[in-house]
Amino acid sequence: MPIETLPITGHRGLHVPNALNRMHEQSRHLAILLPGFGYRTTMPALYYSRALMLARGADVLTVDYTYDLMPDFLAASDDEKLAWIRSDATAVFDAIESLGRYERLTIIGKSAGTAAMAMVVPGRSELADAELIWLTPGFRTPGVPEGMARCAQRSIIVIGSADPHYNEEHLDAARRRGAEVLVVPDLDHGLEKPNDVVGSVSAMTGIMQRLSSWIG
Repeated sequence: MPIETLPITGHRGLHVPNALNRMHEQSRHLAILLPGFGYRTTMPALYYSRALMLARGADVLTVDYTYDLMPDFLAASDDEKLAWIRSDATAVFDAIESLGRYERLTIIGKSAGTAAMAMVVPGRSELADAELIWLTPGFRTPGVPEGMARCAQRSIIVIGSADPHYNEEHLDAARRRGAEVLVVPDLDHGLEKPNDVVGSVSAMTGIMQRLSSWIG
């Protein structure tokens, strides 16, 4: 499967690490994976989401920023961090728009990736028909609930009941907007059950089954 890197220039002129996996035959479906803070696209929720999209015949763009390893990012204020994430995400979607050949878009964000989605997706008309998968949305991050509320796209939210960001009020609001919501008992922010490997794997199986059905 051909893999390439897109020339994406983000905040402060820095390259946004990425990898575009193209199907051998030209796909009309693109999935974009936006990782969390310290949660890589190689970790279970995103690794299996990527595999699921590839199995559906989609090209997959993984965005591989590592904010947790960047001293300048760690030293920035909260507002500066959000501006950084917004700038990088804007650059990613600019690059996607320049590809210009996809009829279906699926955007999958995990934690900080959902902050990027909430800040950027509502303002881009070309994403009006995108499908949005919100993995452990950062409801406690300023602007995220409000940004999500502005997303009228078909959406599904996946979150664990033991996640510090779990908020039933925000989930009820999402349900009223028509979003599907999957709450998995006892899962933490990493979508795992602490000290329970078998339970974590079983829960991830259930999550992927639900996403597989939702993607169609």
